[in-house]
Amino acid sequence: MFDPNAFLDQVIEEVGSTEIIPIPAGEYMATIDKKEIAQWSKRDDPTISGLKLKVTWSLEDQAVRELLNREKVTVVQDIMLDMTDTGSLDMGKGRNVELNRLRAAIDLNVSGFSFNKLDGRMARITVKHDPDKTDPQKFYTRVKSVGHV
Repeated sequence: MFDPNAFLDQVIEEVGSTEIIPIPAGEYMATIDKKEIAQWSKRDDPTISGLKLKVTWSLEDQAVRELLNREKVTVVQDIMLDMTDTGSLDMGKGRNVELNRLRAAIDLNVSGFSFNKLDGRMARITVKHDPDKTDPQKFYTRVKSVGHV
């Protein structure tokens, strides 16, 4: 049985790594591992807020798993959602384009779509690195685009 106090009392003898080995930028086959809807607000103006779809992709690339020494390698795609005043998705022209590109890439840009249909779908994703605005030594691995298998 797990004892949180014993865990907190353990002594670590090894020096820990402080550098992340990133997923190399490029194209990968990936499967949607999970999705969630989250609220967001702008840091410098919390009155500006909305919803986003957070898609976690699991890479289907053994070489990357070996490079990163992980059994599972994931990368997140955040899609800001355009909403109507009544709280539903805005499906008007030029609205939710990034969401609809994802849907098209996995053959779900059709009538009858629901977010629960995303689970387990496969696509070709492009991974990029975005630099941190305040620390040039840091960067964030993101999904740049999604395309057909």
